[in-house]
Amino acid sequence: MIQVKGLHKKFGQFEALKGINLNVTKGEVYGFLGHNGAGKSTTINILSGLSKPSAGTCKVNGWDIQKIAHPGDLHIGYLPEEPKFYPWMTASEILEYLGAQWKEGSINTRVEEMLDWVGLKQSANRRVGGYSRGMKQRLGMAAVLFYNPELLLLDEPSSALDPEGRCVVLNLISDLKSRGKTVFLSTHILNDVERVCDRVGILSQGNMIVEKPLNTLLSENVKSIYDIIFDKKIDSETINIIKQLPGIKNIEIQEEKLSVKVDLPDEASKTLLSFFLNVDVTVQSFTLRRPSLEDIFLEEVGKIEHKGDH
Repeated sequence: MIQVKGLHKKFGQFEALKGINLNVTKGEVYGFLGHNGAGKSTTINILSGLSKPSAGTCKVNGWDIQKIAHPGDLHIGYLPEEPKFYPWMTASEILEYLGAQWKEGSINTRVEEMLDWVGLKQSANRRVGGYSRGMKQRLGMAAVLFYNPELLLLDEPSSALDPEGRCVVLNLISDLKSRGKTVFLSTHILNDVERVCDRVGILSQGNMIVEKPLNTLLSENVKSIYDIIFDKKIDSETINIIKQLPGIKNIEIQEEKLSVKVDLPDEASKTLLSFFLNVDVTVQSFTLRRPSLEDIFLEEVGKIEHKGDH
């Protein structure tokens, strides 16, 4: 659905994008991550047809961005970070206005269907000027999906929403995925990405530094540390025995919790579990430490920023 190779964008002498590559396949939710100023908005503007690249190739929904005459040629849905609507119009009137070219049945039926999908059916005849930010965001989702596009570009759709509003928007994105839609999600809320995305790309200073399936990225960064919680504090003698077990590198002690660094997680888990079965302690939890996407993001971006300082 999206193929980008060697994409550059310059604004005078400033190079916002420095030859990025990215690929979004049909039916996936792609999380596009980066700090403010990394180049996310510049990329979205190009992908949506609102801006032309300085160099490189960019195909969206089968169309070469350099060759389109109008952004509408792409036949995609694009939701900006803060969608704007005429405040004196109702939600129904706005969708009727935006959906004037709808030719696949009754426009009134389609308007009602879309408002119901985003949970605004009961507020259909209220003026949008009185809508909360979350309600406007949901109306924006209805607008971008009105013509049933296969590809949607969402720019920070849950930014500045309260937890309930974020949850509603994420559920809508999950529903889009279940319908086979392709979603390009630009966001800085990493918990949202972990909930809905299949693959992620991390942008830093105009460079794509990571692009991988989310599960692969998380599994590659699993730390070889077991966090073990007991029902009571472990005595020093038992800890000394654990330190001598094969494959154990280091132990950190914190009240009833041990953090055990190991060489090989699979082998160490068997060794540790076997040991605890034969001593008088009760293990309440035994987990291999897994980093969050935020941990990985900060580490990867930190590497690039550190290089830039030298």
